[in-house]
Amino acid sequence: MRSKVSLIICLTFLLVLLGACGTGGVQQAESEHWVIKFERSSGSFSLAYIGDETQIDDLVYSVSGTNINQEGKAYTSHETPFNISGVVTDAEKTKDPIEFKINWNKKSENVTFE
Repeated sequence: MRSKVSLIICLTFLLVLLGACGTGGVQQAESEHWVIKFERSSGSFSLAYIGDETQIDDLVYSVSGTNINQEGKAYTSHETPFNISGVVTDAEKTKDPIEFKINWNKKSENVTFE
């Protein structure tokens, strides 16, 4: 009987622990031309172009939020499909919205993660 109680307590603890681990998962958002995947707990993100253009020129992206102000750039022209990834420093330290602004080919789009 005592071992069954211990087993139930251990299993309950394990389920609670696994449930808590899943709260910082990858979020995905789309704009007209981009898919952005972002994981706040690690700060990792990826930008993937889903538009119709065959070449990406002058790509500059910025990430902003409370105590977050970063910028990245692709230094050369790239044929599509195109994606780029990086890390947002200190993303896990804020619960406030984080905005990605992407500029390319004289166009601009924004995506905000709440």
